[in-house]
Amino acid sequence: MTGFIKELLLDSGETLINVPTDRPTLVALGFSEARADELCLDAERVAKSVAVGAARRALYVAEADPLFLEWQYDETPEKEKAWRDKVAEIKALYPLPDRT
Repeated sequence: MTGFIKELLLDSGETLINVPTDRPTLVALGFSEARADELCLDAERVAKSVAVGAARRALYVAEADPLFLEWQYDETPEKEKAWRDKVAEIKALYPLPDRT
């Protein structure tokens, strides 16, 4: 997956923006192969996290928020359960990536 590192600090103290996350580019910038691999993996994790967050937000707006509003209006345990179940369903459908 080729993406971009939003901001990258070089050993020289110089900050680069929107650096391609491919190993040859990072090695050419002076990073070791191991560090280049780490940077690529970190960028991939960030991209996955952003994608999961966007997918969750879209479903919350489309499916969970209307149920929340119904619960706020009716204040019944059934409406609250429907809303909470929908939120749990969305979280299960799009789990957050591991931070390890």
